[in-house]
Amino acid sequence: MKNIFTYIIISVSLFMSSCDTAGLSEVPMEQFIGTWSLQGRGMFEGMEIEITKEDELLIGRVSKLNDNKYIQLFSVNNDVWVSEISRRSNYQFRLTEKKIARELFALYGLSSSNEFKVEFIDKDTIGLSEEGKDPKNATIRYVRIK
Repeated sequence: MKNIFTYIIISVSLFMSSCDTAGLSEVPMEQFIGTWSLQGRGMFEGMEIEITKEDELLIGRVSKLNDNKYIQLFSVNNDVWVSEISRRSNYQFRLTEKKIARELFALYGLSSSNEFKVEFIDKDTIGLSEEGKDPKNATIRYVRIK
């Protein structure tokens, strides 16, 4: 019995010491602040969003449109694109994007925003995914420009 207990203690110790806990440390909310290029969604490809702190909230506004005709029709510079960023854990976040033509969606009682599970892939890349999927493997990304 004593040997089994010793074996369990040693096994757990070895397992815990081999775990990489660097990825579990708390990512500061301020890491979102900056200008980001949207990647991985055809219609939005190349748009730029500037995330700033406004009244203690992180808000992302359109700073550059792309050439897509629907983007040109339904969006303008300085529109709020990211309406909310909230923390889910030390390294996971929830990001709420407003939909393009959201007024039209709201008119018909449809959702006017999209929510994403978010993680930093590295300091300058954010992965966005739907619930249940891993943001680190996501093709939808925000890539820091400045």
